[in-house]
Amino acid sequence: MTGRVDAVVVAYRSEDRIVACLAALRAVDGIAGLVVVDHGDGQSAIAAAAAGADTMHDASNPGFGAGQNHGAARGSAPYLLLCNPDAVVDATAVATGVDLLDAHPEVAAVQGAIVNVRTGGLERSQGRELGALHLLARALRLRNLLRLGAVRALARRVPTVADHADRAPLHPVDVESLAATALLIRRAAFEQVHGFATGYFLYGEDLDLCRRLRAAGWRLVALPDRWATHDNGASAATTHERELTWWNGTMTFAARWWGRSAWCGAVAASTLECAHQTALKPRDARRTVRALLLDPLNERRRRAAPLEI
Repeated sequence: MTGRVDAVVVAYRSEDRIVACLAALRAVDGIAGLVVVDHGDGQSAIAAAAAGADTMHDASNPGFGAGQNHGAARGSAPYLLLCNPDAVVDATAVATGVDLLDAHPEVAAVQGAIVNVRTGGLERSQGRELGALHLLARALRLRNLLRLGAVRALARRVPTVADHADRAPLHPVDVESLAATALLIRRAAFEQVHGFATGYFLYGEDLDLCRRLRAAGWRLVALPDRWATHDNGASAATTHERELTWWNGTMTFAARWWGRSAWCGAVAASTLECAHQTALKPRDARRTVRALLLDPLNERRRRAAPLEI
């Protein structure tokens, strides 16, 4: 195939990882364009340009989704491969994804299994849309229990959390959500829903995109193939920073989309996490409260008629 896929990478001080990311993308058959949107100090753009990519630099750092929207507008290929700079894709797996999109015009996006380079295990990159139960489990650190065989076996029998126990399907399967780690998406679908929504910095924007795609009648498919390796959270300075960003983005999504009961559960979970993070970093308490509670509550108030699940 020729000129079928435009790859877009949004980078933030990723000059030490961007070259490997681009080399893997260049190996994908049918790459038409390779765009790097640098939201940092410009060094990622310099490294990307030296590697032959088209580059954009926006030091205002408006967020991952906004950067992807800007980069996607640079091309016209029928498919987009929307990547993190710390993801290294498998060219053969992506080709399988393109074949699936070619064969099934009702499918908007696909992604396979994502391997975490730090742990060697699979990341949760597909499955059910996150709900209040997932947030409560994260706040209580219950995911650590999945290391126990008996707990993992039990989780596999519970549909709400089964995709946390088995993070890759045995065969292609329709899902509610795909993480935007190295997401292969049909440009027509992406443009129909106007790309990523504004108001997200990092995390939550992929949940929002997937929900709107499903609402527009598109299918999302998870593949069993090893799709990419990912240095998850590499752009975050500390675990504390990553958790603040994750909770802020996910709670923004909850504020926009969840019904009353689910929203109350989300606030309860975020309050628990706020207490935990404040205990760890008491000097950062004000920013923690704002990120995990005040900003999402303000977002909820702006949504006078939130959609019910």
